[in-house]
Amino acid sequence: MPNHFDTEGPLGLPMKDIQARRLEIILRDLPREDREMARLVSTRPPSEVLAGERADVSWITTEEVDREREVVVAAGMDESHFRLNPIVTLQHCYQLPPVGKSVWRKRARDGAVVGIKAKTRYPVKPPDWTDPWPADTAFALVKAGLMNGKSIGFLRLKSHAPTAEELRTQPDLAGVARIIDRWLLLEYSCVFLPCNQAALVEEVSKGEIVVPQTLVKIMGLEESVFAAPAPMLIPFVTEHEIRHMIRRRLRLFDPQALVDDAVDRARGRI
Repeated sequence: MPNHFDTEGPLGLPMKDIQARRLEIILRDLPREDREMARLVSTRPPSEVLAGERADVSWITTEEVDREREVVVAAGMDESHFRLNPIVTLQHCYQLPPVGKSVWRKRARDGAVVGIKAKTRYPVKPPDWTDPWPADTAFALVKAGLMNGKSIGFLRLKSHAPTAEELRTQPDLAGVARIIDRWLLLEYSCVFLPCNQAALVEEVSKGEIVVPQTLVKIMGLEESVFAAPAPMLIPFVTEHEIRHMIRRRLRLFDPQALVDDAVDRARGRI
């Protein structure tokens, strides 16, 4: 999409050349374990749907404990990278045209909820556009309450484990592995499902998909292998997220345990 992106930058994200150059510099200065893009999904419905403006105002992240047992501090957002090209995609699918543009991002509070709110505008279809206009579909789903989620991609720039004093004054931090004090917003996307991308990869890896019966017959396979009560929507998952899931699984891999298990089996202990 030459109108919106120039190149595939670091981390596999399409972006402008200036963004790619700046991101490369930032990545060089980060610890190796923080050179991966993290995902965080907010499933709170839009706080405002502005039909006349074709826009919504939504939480894109909150200071709640996420699936990685991390807390992202809203005041620590650095949006300098995203501001250079504030494009909003659908389901992080960069191969499709963007569905919106982010007008602003700012820290907000609503009672006990603290996080980042953003205004997303879904532009009107240009007169010379002949294909279906993705922004129309996205905004219609938002208005109908069928697409409430926003998912951010970000880099951890500075973080720390909760201190004894923080745990004493904030008991809710018990069980938190890391507090992310500063982070770089790389992108955000409109999403359907209330779970992060790593979880979506895990669902796909479980094989919970419906294979067309015609294909089953052609391949000569047992239909029961692919039986499912209803078709399942398989969301777009980026190559980066698949690699992240594989690396995470490999970190849990214990080859010695496999060896011990094989020895026990050979000795008849199992």
